[in-house]
Amino acid sequence: MRYLFAFATAWFLAVIGASAMPYIKVLGVTPDLVLIFAACWAILREQSEAMVVVPVAGLLRDLTTSDPLGTSVLAMAPIVLLAAAVQMRSVDTQFLPTVIVVAAGSLLYGIISMLVLWLTGQEIGWGDGFFRVVLPAAVVNALFTPIVYLPVQWLSPRPKPGLLGRRGRLTSPL
Repeated sequence: MRYLFAFATAWFLAVIGASAMPYIKVLGVTPDLVLIFAACWAILREQSEAMVVVPVAGLLRDLTTSDPLGTSVLAMAPIVLLAAAVQMRSVDTQFLPTVIVVAAGSLLYGIISMLVLWLTGQEIGWGDGFFRVVLPAAVVNALFTPIVYLPVQWLSPRPKPGLLGRRGRLTSPL
């Protein structure tokens, strides 16, 4: 059921991203709700789920854009690794690590996407693309993270605290 929900949500966000979001420009770029959703899912859910949901979200994004099929799947792959690295560290809140993963994932997404387009023979202005698209996209996606983060957090299962707590921290039995 959770994968069906993730699929439906990613498809809805991909369709919104292709139809309505191009009219919303912040710092000259459009927020990528699918990327933000994939990063939120990767942080708030288990890594095994992220390894399925993130590539599916990338594929659904590719189906609604003119990018070569598989570009978003490849470009979103680092999100799973970033989320795994962040989850190794114990923190009280998941929000700040999610914003960091969204920003870093957006940077890597933009660079990998430009590299794939360059390898397919398209002319890429590397400096202009990085400073006018990739860098602003990382900032804008980080700013739009709460819009997607809150619903995903509300629908994510709450971890059951044990003797060592959620992430290895000792918790008081009182």
